[in-house]
Amino acid sequence: MKYLFKILVFFLVFDVNAQTALLKGTIKDSLNNEILTGVTISVNQKLGTKTNENGDYTLKLPSGKYKMNVSYTGYQSKSVDIELKEQETQVLNISLLLKSKELNIITVSGSKFAKRAAEEIVSIEVIKPAQILSMANNSMDDALQRVPGVDVVENQVNIRGGAGWSYGAGSRVLVLVDDMPMLTADAGDAKWDFLPLENCEQIEIIKGASSSLYGSSALNGVINFRTGFARSKPRTKMMLYNGMYGNPADKSWIWWDKQQPGFQGGYFMHSQKFGNLETVFGSAWYSEDSYLQGDLTRRGRMNLNLRYTFKKLEGLSIGINSNLQKNKSQTFFFWQPDSNGTKYYQPFGGLDDSSTTVNKNRGQRINIDPYIQYVTKGGAKHVLRSRWFRSKNNIPEKKQSSVADTYFGEYQFQKAIGAEHGLLKDVNVVSGVMGSYSNIVGELYGNHTTFNIAPYIQLEKKIQKLWTSLGVRYEFNQVDAYKIEKKPVFRAGVNYELDQATFIRASYGQGYRYPSIAERFVSTSFGASRVFPNPGLKSETGWSAELGIKQGFKFGSWMGFIDVAGFWTEYKDMMEFNFGLQLPADSTILQVHNVQDYIGFKSINVGTARINGIDISIMGQGNIGPLSSKVILGYTYMNPLQINPDSITKANLSGPTNTLKYRYRNSVKFDFENTFKKISIGNTLLYNSNMQNVDAVFQNSKPNENVFGRLFEYGTHIPSTVNEFRNKYNKGTFIWDLRLAYQLSKQTKIAFVVKNMLNRVYAERPAIISPPRNFTLQLSLDM
Repeated sequence: MKYLFKILVFFLVFDVNAQTALLKGTIKDSLNNEILTGVTISVNQKLGTKTNENGDYTLKLPSGKYKMNVSYTGYQSKSVDIELKEQETQVLNISLLLKSKELNIITVSGSKFAKRAAEEIVSIEVIKPAQILSMANNSMDDALQRVPGVDVVENQVNIRGGAGWSYGAGSRVLVLVDDMPMLTADAGDAKWDFLPLENCEQIEIIKGASSSLYGSSALNGVINFRTGFARSKPRTKMMLYNGMYGNPADKSWIWWDKQQPGFQGGYFMHSQKFGNLETVFGSAWYSEDSYLQGDLTRRGRMNLNLRYTFKKLEGLSIGINSNLQKNKSQTFFFWQPDSNGTKYYQPFGGLDDSSTTVNKNRGQRINIDPYIQYVTKGGAKHVLRSRWFRSKNNIPEKKQSSVADTYFGEYQFQKAIGAEHGLLKDVNVVSGVMGSYSNIVGELYGNHTTFNIAPYIQLEKKIQKLWTSLGVRYEFNQVDAYKIEKKPVFRAGVNYELDQATFIRASYGQGYRYPSIAERFVSTSFGASRVFPNPGLKSETGWSAELGIKQGFKFGSWMGFIDVAGFWTEYKDMMEFNFGLQLPADSTILQVHNVQDYIGFKSINVGTARINGIDISIMGQGNIGPLSSKVILGYTYMNPLQINPDSITKANLSGPTNTLKYRYRNSVKFDFENTFKKISIGNTLLYNSNMQNVDAVFQNSKPNENVFGRLFEYGTHIPSTVNEFRNKYNKGTFIWDLRLAYQLSKQTKIAFVVKNMLNRVYAERPAIISPPRNFTLQLSLDM
């Protein structure tokens, strides 16, 4: 009887399969041939499926005649009549015609699933690789300076004034590479030159608290660097560039002879499919002898991405991404003070080994990211991703060496529910759990371990033209064996498509950041100052809210969008480095041998901060006569305030106002490019208003309230030179960059780029000066 039952089941299944046909294909943009993710495919007015991240779809249907409808927001819908025969496999590739390109940029970061940026509940900016490479950027942080609402102060990024400059320790902006954190385990900072620009698909920037999706360090926003995969056709990209720093406006600052300081570099990338195996290999190198005396950089990088898609196990793919970089660098923290102000380009203490403050570092970065992904026939997506990330610094002369390892893992489940009726109709579910373990061994901090685990869930439902979103995450953090924290964080928002190209959004998100190992345990000296640990440093929390509108436009040949957002952010127990007398616990000034040994910086909780303002972005492209033109314009106004600071905190603000340190109140970003046949000319204009407040000790601006500024001046004479520099040059910074490119052939382009065209003098932070006018010649190949 058992065997008869098996035979009966066999013939029943065989009969069903015999009547089933397979319909599959790929859906792309009709103009640029880009794949389209998340396209809705319905059959006879019933939901069938959606395209995956490769733009592919698969449908199993009984034989017969059907009307297939293909729809995607922002694209013209298409209907196709099809007829399927028994056991037939029919391939149907479809191209959709775009309505408005700028409104249909697809992002993943805002909701953890593919979605149009215009439909997100928060502000999102997208950078394409062409924007980065056209400006001869050799590191990601330089490219970020050109994004509306984003500023970088000496390698430390902030979004809408959410952070300032914290001496390289800690970050309120979480940097991701392929949806996984890429902040070092010790300092909690981003290594921008480690990001593989040669294999960049796009960069997505979330403005506002995103801790409910990504956890600690996403207090101020997220930058997600997404690498690319091989397409149907092999692709090879190469670039070589050579650059030179010009002379400063004040010729007395020149320390070099006839040989101008300069830099050179290049990169290579090749992607290709071999059957079901996708491969991407890249490499890059960079060498610089800086305009700053004694400052140099040497680095080389290689990366490999592999992904294999199984044919017999439909929906299953496995892969591994890896990136390795070795670097050598020399840097200094403070310039050399002198009575004539002629040594701004030279290091404090000079170059003599007995007195120099130049740090010599031989570093290494490596990440290896294995992952597995399975998409069921019902559309459920399961992803298991992991990462090992090592950051190693070797600075033996200064006793600042460290090795920091992070082991990260995440399981994620996604499902677009297509129920016919009820609350579950058109609901996207994203849920999962993240975990990480870090081990830090270092002379700077001692030896420490951290552990983090966080389950999360986000629900998004579309009700006609209204997107609603609700997310929650529960953070569990442990430092060493004793410091344990637990914290829930929430996020909610809506996005309503008021008209065909009008989107109104509102959102509220909580943020949370626990201190980095460096902020809690660092004990060292830099330049002429000391830094003290603070093991009792508390985590900071906060929230951000936003109300915004994105309006698409079309005037003649011009098409684009205008985005306006009002934002409000508040922090509690905000962490900042403050300068002062840092006595050991339970000690008084009378109990220490030498008071000078206890004067320096320490990260402390400074209380409550509030930042509000407005952020405006305009992006468009069109024709001006025979010219093909692109324009990006952004303006950000912010009001970053310390709320009711105590006397110690206020004494550390250099100016009379309660403005947070190292922020600009007004920022303008403008880029305009025109192309005529094979020639293109682009201009980038950047403006930041004056930086009102820095650490008071750097200027000795409050000698009666902060006596340590006097001591710092007496020991180094740095504050007087900083004060002189800021009085002369801190009046707002206007930078003009110019680029000229010529398309030699379909695959080859040559470009000449001039940065800081007007040779303006400015500094992003005290006692280190920014680059003078510099020139770059680059040759690129893309085939």
